[in-house]
Amino acid sequence: MKKIRFFFLSVVAIILTLSVHADEINPLIYQYYNPDITVVFSEPLNVPPERQQEIADKVAGVSSNTLANPNIASPNNIICLLFGHDLSPQVTVTATHHKVRQYNPRCLMEVHHVTYCQRCDYTEDSLESSFYIYCCPED
Repeated sequence: MKKIRFFFLSVVAIILTLSVHADEINPLIYQYYNPDITVVFSEPLNVPPERQQEIADKVAGVSSNTLANPNIASPNNIICLLFGHDLSPQVTVTATHHKVRQYNPRCLMEVHHVTYCQRCDYTEDSLESSFYIYCCPED
């Protein structure tokens, strides 16, 4: 009986440590340093990290070269041209632009709703709201 209890407790301990380790790493946050922008996805996506990076670049207004990366879907493929885009469910993304103003509230937060095609690199981005927040201290 002691062996069964020890085995059961060991399995539970391993599961708990794995879940804590997974919470420490957040792949849904992208940080840009010039300009200082933080992009956060509100929910996990079922897309590859390269596609998440492309969406974060678009929301942050940072140029990205999708043609140089073969892992990202190709622009305007023939299937989308003939049958239309295969759009994903809408994803909520927030972009925080740090130190936009001189005095508090200094940071601008924008809430975007993004829909993307699963076959090509077409991305639809709509700005839902923007407001200033207290995020960074005054200089």
